Amino acid sequence: MARSAKPDVSIIGLGNWGTSLAAALSRAGTPPREIVVRRKRSKPSTVTWNEARLDARILWLCVPDSAIPEAAAQIARRRASFRGQGLHGQIVVHSSGALAVDVLDSVSRAGAAVASVHPAMTFPTRHVVPLDGVLFGVEAPDPAARRILDNLIRRLGGQPFNISSRNKALYHAAGTLASPLLVSELTAAIEAARLAGLDRRDAIRWVESLATATSRNLFTRGPARSFSGPFARGDAGTIQLHLQALQKHPILAALYRSLAVYAVDSLPVQNSRALVQVLRTSMAPESNQRGAKQRNRGMTS
Repeated sequence: MARSAKPDVSIIGLGNWGTSLAAALSRAGTPPREIVVRRKRSKPSTVTWNEARLDARILWLCVPDSAIPEAAAQIARRRASFRGQGLHGQIVVHSSGALAVDVLDSVSRAGAAVASVHPAMTFPTRHVVPLDGVLFGVEAPDPAARRILDNLIRRLGGQPFNISSRNKALYHAAGTLASPLLVSELTAAIEAARLAGLDRRDAIRWVESLATATSRNLFTRGPARSFSGPFARGDAGTIQLHLQALQKHPILAALYRSLAVYAVDSLPVQNSRALVQVLRTSMAPESNQRGAKQRNRGMTS
């Protein structure tokens, strides 16, 4: 198979991430050779599985994690149908941050080099997200494939770094804490502000003001010099008031308590013994008693 200086890429799956990848490839002067989709779309570069040639140097899977093994197996079957051609000289890539390259065993057995290339960015919609400056975690056992992929990432404007197979799940957990669960935590803060009487617009603006200033401080000054408020001061009385106010909202209370425990353990706090005591007592003997009463009622009913 002839290879050009610029490695050509085919994309399998045109969801949120695939849309941004296709746009970045086109902007870099290497538009996708083909985009494989389940059902034909109006875009001229899209093809269905039955039409796909899958003969690009790089086959980049942009499908959900659960769909990766079957998509890889389908690639191997499709290539084998072309007069028994395998995948020698090609690289098959998935974009999962949690899964290692072993989910691509079916294409590896067919001769492909395999890799995982995970963009450390959020793609919540089909709106194109520029890849300039985006970090990419790369897991590529084959050194030659790694060099090709690193060069391609840089051509797209990204910055590659190495991630090992054994650390993928923990790596992805960190990313989940940094993005979707951060959205969850800030949404909880907005809800708490609304419960305190702010209307939706003011609650959002209030949380945005605090969260924006805090994140800016964190990434410019570091955690210790960005940490303020009652935990930094060791104001156990104020924290006890917070926990009492949250008793009627158990999910918010549990979230507050979990983050508080981490803060006491990992950040510079004053009066740590008193803070620990407040957090322990807030594990709510009263709620345990209520739970026991409910269980007893269930047993006697």
